[in-house]
Amino acid sequence: MSTPSKAQLLNEVHTLLKKRYKPKPDPSPGRLSVLEGIVYGICHEGTTREQANQALSRFKDDFFDWNEVRVSSVDEIKGMLAGLPDPEDRAYRLRRFLRQLFEKTYGFNLDPLAKKPLKESIKALREYEVFGSDYVTAIVIQQTLGGHAIPVDVPIRRAMVRLGVAEVDTDIATLRGILERAVPKNRAAEFVELLEDLAHDTCVEGPPDCPRCELRKICPTGLARKEDRATNKVVAAKHAKVASTEPKPDPAATISDGDTAEPPKPARGKTRHPK
Repeated sequence: MSTPSKAQLLNEVHTLLKKRYKPKPDPSPGRLSVLEGIVYGICHEGTTREQANQALSRFKDDFFDWNEVRVSSVDEIKGMLAGLPDPEDRAYRLRRFLRQLFEKTYGFNLDPLAKKPLKESIKALREYEVFGSDYVTAIVIQQTLGGHAIPVDVPIRRAMVRLGVAEVDTDIATLRGILERAVPKNRAAEFVELLEDLAHDTCVEGPPDCPRCELRKICPTGLARKEDRATNKVVAAKHAKVASTEPKPDPAATISDGDTAEPPKPARGKTRHPK
């Protein structure tokens, strides 16, 4: 049987995950602004979309505008990132971006970029340090610029390595290119959401929960772990069988060399003495 191509494998992955996780409609009223997409990308990397949406909502509800966020302390910004990993680093990156943006444009509007050619918009955005993250770049392309992008963070990369789509040393930008060539644009957003659900549900950091995973029948890691469990059961059963057939020590066995036998006990009764 021939090995399926990456496109065939990922199509099967998409179909199986869709049965389990049932993609939900996007609750947002419309496309994010470019600035909101950047903030969302900073919040979303390595987390779930629910956590990122909650963080973005807190910024919009608790601050008057983005300028207030710009002049806030890192600790104040961290408060909006409660529950996210590395909140201090995220807070610093967000404030640094807002300060760079204000120094360059004296404002907080990047939406004109959405009307320019994609390559031109990306080139302009790469002037900001936050776009050193390939994940943030892909989020902005997908969520705000209308381009084809599949954001890949550490959890999604972990799942792709276990599925055999990527090697252990494949970097995130290279993996993103592999996925974008294999998954069409009209399925990309849903595909990413399903991978995210997988990575935060069963294909977690540390030992994955393979028996509960929908991909256990096609995932090389899941199949290998299943075989290991079966082998371990066979070995354990053999050991138990050998232990049950071993002869038990006889308490009445002869005394070993060097041991001294107990002297015979005197016979009971009256002892006669010579007259």
